[in-house]
Formats: sequence, C-alpha cells, structure tokens
Amino acid sequence: LNSCDFGDTNIDPSKLDDVEVSQILPAAEAQTARNMGSVGARVSGVVIQHFKGIADQPLAYNTYLIDENALDDYWVGGLYAGAMKDCQIIIEKGESQDIPHYVGIAKILMSINLGIATSFWGDIPYSEALKGFDQLKPTYDSQEAIYETIQTLLDEAIEDLNQEGGEFTPGKDDLIYEGNRALWLGTARALKARYYMHLVKRDPNASVNALTVLGAGTIYANTVQPEFPFGPIQNEANPIAYYGEDRAGQIAMNPFLLDLLDTKDDPRKQFYTRVVNGNNVIYVRNDKEDAVTDLYWGQFDSPMPLISYSELLFIRAEANLRAGIATLAQSNLNNAVRANMEVLGVDEADIQSYITSHLDIASLTDEQKLAKIIEEKFVAMFGQGAIECWVDYRRTGYPELDPATDASESFNPSKVIPQRYLYPISERSTNRENMEEAVSRQGGHLLDQTLWAFQ
Repeated sequence: LNSCDFGDTNIDPSKLDDVEVSQILPAAEAQTARNMGSVGARVSGVVIQHFKGIADQPLAYNTYLIDENALDDYWVGGLYAGAMKDCQIIIEKGESQDIPHYVGIAKILMSINLGIATSFWGDIPYSEALKGFDQLKPTYDSQEAIYETIQTLLDEAIEDLNQEGGEFTPGKDDLIYEGNRALWLGTARALKARYYMHLVKRDPNASVNALTVLGAGTIYANTVQPEFPFGPIQNEANPIAYYGEDRAGQIAMNPFLLDLLDTKDDPRKQFYTRVVNGNNVIYVRNDKEDAVTDLYWGQFDSPMPLISYSELLFIRAEANLRAGIATLAQSNLNNAVRANMEVLGVDEADIQSYITSHLDIASLTDEQKLAKIIEEKFVAMFGQGAIECWVDYRRTGYPELDPATDASESFNPSKVIPQRYLYPISERSTNRENMEEAVSRQGGHLLDQTLWAFQ
C-alpha cells in the first residue's frame, strides 16, 4: 500500500454511512410536520392575517418585506435536504427492498412537501432534484407538472399500500399511524382532494374529482386524523409553542382574525389567544397550569395534523357547493366547524349555539355560500393551516382581506397581499441559471406576481 494512499476521504468512522428505512421514517414525518408549522407557516400566517408580527423579523412580514433570505433555511433544511431528501431515500430503499408500505408512506409525505413548495414558489426543482452529487443544478419543473406529480405520487402510494407488505412493515417507527394501512390510504385520498381543490381556477373538474376520490373512503373522525405527536419538552415541541418559547413576544393574533372571533362571540377565542401586555398572544409559558385559558396551539405537545378531519369536511362542503349539492354543503360545513371545536375542547352547548346562530347558508347566493365556507375554514385552520388558508385566498379571494396600509414596495410594487414568495438566496448562489429560467417563465420575481395555479 502506498504510504500516501489514505483511502476514502471525508468518511467519519464514528458515524453510520447507511441506515434502515425504519430509522429514517420518524425523521421524515417529524420534519414534514415541522414544515407545516414553522417559519413557512409563520410568514404565511402573517400574510393571510392569522398572525401579526410585533417584533424582529415577523414585524417586517407585516409590510411584506419578505426577501430571498426569509425562507432560505426552510427551502434547504426543511424541504430539500430535510423531509424531501429523507422521503426520497425511503422510496429508493423501499423499492429496492420490496417493502411497499414504507414507500407508500414516503410518497404521501413527499406530496405534502411538494404541495407546500409549489404553493410558495410555483415552478420548483423535482424531477432532477434530490440526486445528490449526481445533479447539483436541477432544472425547475413547471407548477402544472408539480401538481400532476403530486397526484401521481398519491396514486402510487395507494397502490403501494394496497400491496402485501414485504419482509417488514412499518410499526412503532411510524409515529403517526403505527403502520395502519387503512388510515394511510384514507389520508392519501384526503390529500388528493386537497390538491384537486387547489386547482379550481384551472380545472373545471376539480370538485367532481375531489368528491369522487373521497367517495372511495377517507378520514372519518377527529380520532383518526393523521397527527404528528410532538413532545412535552421544547426540543420536541409543536413549532408554534417552540417559537413562542424560543422567540418570546414576536407574534400575536392578527386583529382581522380577532375581529371575526369577537363579532360572532366565537367560543374558540379562549383556546386561541389571551391578552398579555396589550397583545393577543398565542403562546404563554406553562399555559397548561391555567385551566381557564388553555391555549391549544401554545402547548409543546399539541399534535400537528397533516390534514385534519375538519379541513377534509370543509373541502367536502366547498366541493359539494361547486357541484350544486347545497344540502350536503350545509351539513359538511356544520360538521367541519363541529369537528374543529371538538378538537379544541369547546363545550357541546357552545358548539350547537354557534352552528345554529352563524352557519345557516340556505338563503345565501352561491358566491355568498362560498365566502362563508372559506371564512369559517379560515377561522378553524388557525394554528394548523396558515399555508392552506393562503392557498384558499389566492384561489377564491376569501376571506376578504385588506392589504397592509404600510405595505412596502420593495418586492411588491402593487402592494397587494403577496401572491408568491421569492426564490431563496441559495438558489441564486448555486443554481442561478435554472432559477432565472423559472423566473422568466413565470413572468418575474416579485411578491405580487400570480402563480399559474391561481390565475
């Protein structure tokens, strides 16, 4: 052996160079859940007026100062080198080892992360991405292609989960369902419906497609919605509570949402917010010690649903309305609000009173019915679905929001509520040519440019 031959370089002998899919799946699930509630959701929550920034970076979000650095770590560590990379490894390993249930779950998680990414940026890398050193400068797939990919992944996931499990199947390593195939199949169909409805402005069959796939069987109760179980300590915490503890006093409830709650004497208010130092905060340290105002989303162990039963019922209500089935739209709206309130812990009498007083849509026009469904969904999705509410706003125009009066023109010349985010600075640094091609194809690189899906 030549004395200068040291073998492979950059190999740490103290670390594993390969792991089983059972060791990767928990991380993929955890990061996907974090992606639904961390900085991407905080920025979107301010944009959609769930939250108000009251200090530091969130304060800038109020005026739409959301630059190429704002979501760079989210793109890199949360999505591409985080959950999506883990999912890709599980898919590749699972297919080579013939363990299709792992593959199916990973494809479901991948679809969620792609749904987030394309709703933020439109065209994104995928078909050439996640290949490591084999492809460091992936091209961008069009948003239309990404939505097709999402539906294909979910169809494939259903096929994978309907197969025999192979040599070993998910169990305790699946932190959401412990390998329950029927519940994962229901989740896949629920997500197909969500992403069909994303495209109501593009696909005249979106509502019918959503109702058809839901008819095959999906989530049927709060108790079986796909929730990631965050832990009781900060390092394992729900992203909202983690941020509240780590960056105290930076965000509060937006006055727009607060006014919706107050106008209808909504019983969810006590579970969403309390006043501290003049701000309607959404996190208070040790809040569970106060049983009167137990802020649901301010707990370390509040679970994050990948898609909640309540969201699914709102999807049904909207799809029913668009398909001309008004009676089912009404019943699903009622049940959607009920499901959300029950999760929070609202008393039955208060639930029934709210439904009776505020949800009757029989005398409204179809447009008013749509506005009502989306507004009620907006309130119910607080804490768990700012990203989806932003999608709803861009595809329906509801709820009716006023842009910030002091909106900055820096990245948003028309000063409208942002329609997209800027590609992260890391893409400009490492994949500039492909990024700029995607920018050109979409008409520019500003927050006020409407994405293909919402045109």
